Parts: sequence; structure tokens; C-alpha cells
Amino acid sequence: MKRISSENGRQPVVEACEIRRDALDFLSTLSSLSRPIEITQALGKKLASFGYHAVLISGLPDRGERIESFVIVNGWPRGWFDLYCHHSFADHDPIAAHCRKTDQPFEWADVYRRERATTREREIMDRAHDFSMINGFCVPIYSEHQFQAVVTMAGDSARLPHKVQSAIALVAIYAHRRATFCLAPQADSPCLTMREREVLTWFALGCSNSGVADRLGISGATVEAHYESAARKLRVRGRTHTVVEALRRREITL
Repeated sequence: MKRISSENGRQPVVEACEIRRDALDFLSTLSSLSRPIEITQALGKKLASFGYHAVLISGLPDRGERIESFVIVNGWPRGWFDLYCHHSFADHDPIAAHCRKTDQPFEWADVYRRERATTREREIMDRAHDFSMINGFCVPIYSEHQFQAVVTMAGDSARLPHKVQSAIALVAIYAHRRATFCLAPQADSPCLTMREREVLTWFALGCSNSGVADRLGISGATVEAHYESAARKLRVRGRTHTVVEALRRREITL
């Protein structure tokens, strides 16, 4: 898919359905990869089409801990990663701190305000700018009950429309799960019912609760009950996370 951009707040040229279809196609590419380095390269190439040249998938260390051992996928510029580690920027990074407060994807500009930042926070963000990491997007990864990791990406392009961000979040979540699976393979036996798989499949294709209810001939409340049951079994929370985990485990296919 060609690079997506937005001008003067206008909608991107590519329609929402095409953006989502492209993201789902990329998940199939990721599912065929078995080494973290392959995932790093494929993810970097895909995110470059959205204007992001740097990506990191990592857990977050507690204050005083080194971040190196938490990194899962490292697509940051070499000089920036070395600088970040050497100066223990993770202890004061305002973007990393916000990841522990929300389970929703967010842009750096939504949480960082220079006029309110500490001297240390301004230093970190200024140094990131030196590596053309100006506009960033973060996707926190949560298990059913707690924070796990973050997929953070950055570049120097304009902010993207919400529909594009949603597609990127889908890709980011799957990339995290695929990378962690490759690092620590485990046997996942099927656990969802046929109806739960049907509900998640329609969700993956972009249907709302009411849309799924109409297609399956059941009530919206029943759709929600099947979704919540699937999320509990897969030990995740949030619709996107549930769909991604079902895809990763091959509970559903598209």
C-alpha cells in the first residue's frame, strides 16, 4: 500500500476498509515469520509506509533498572538506543510513564507538553528530535489484568487520522504477540466455541456489535457476552487485543 498522509485535516485517500484490509494482510505476513529480527525488519518496512522510521517493542523497567533486558524488538536508530540506555532515560521518559496509566493507543503530542515538562523530560524529547523522532505513536500492551509492554514508533511526518491509527494499533499488537511467541514458543490449544470464533471474525472484519448481531441472528447483548467470554479465555482485555490474540492462536482465520 502506498504511503498514507493527511493534508489540512482532510481524510486520507485510502478508504477505511482498504486500510483495515491492508493491516489484516500484513498480519498474515507476520504470522509466517519465526525470528524476531525478521519481525523487526517487516514491521519497520510497514511502519515506514505511515511515516515512522523508528520502532521499539519493550517492557518497561522499574526506576533504576536497565531497559536492555526488557526489549523484544529493537528498530530504534542505533545512536538513539545507546544514548537512551547510557543516560537511563527510561526513568524520566514522559511517554513511557504515560504507558503505565492507559491501555489506549496515544500520540506523543497528546501527552507531552513542553511548557509543563521537567528539565529532564525536555532533554529526552529534545534528544529524540535530534534523531528525527518528532511525532510518535504508542500502543500499550496489557494482559487481562496488568501492563505488559509498549509498541512505540516515531518519525517526522504529520499526525495521522484516527482510522489509520486504529490499523497501526492492530499491527502493533499482533507484532508484539508474534515476537514474544517466537522468543518463547508455547503450545496453544483451541479454547473458543464456534460462536465466539464467529463473533471475533466479524469484529476483525470491522463489524460493530449490531452488525455482528444482524449477521448471526442474535441480540447485541449476546454478541457482547460471547466477546467477553472469549476475552477471558484468551486472558486479554479490549476488542482489538482479543481479535489479535485469536488470530495469533489461529482460533480464527481471515
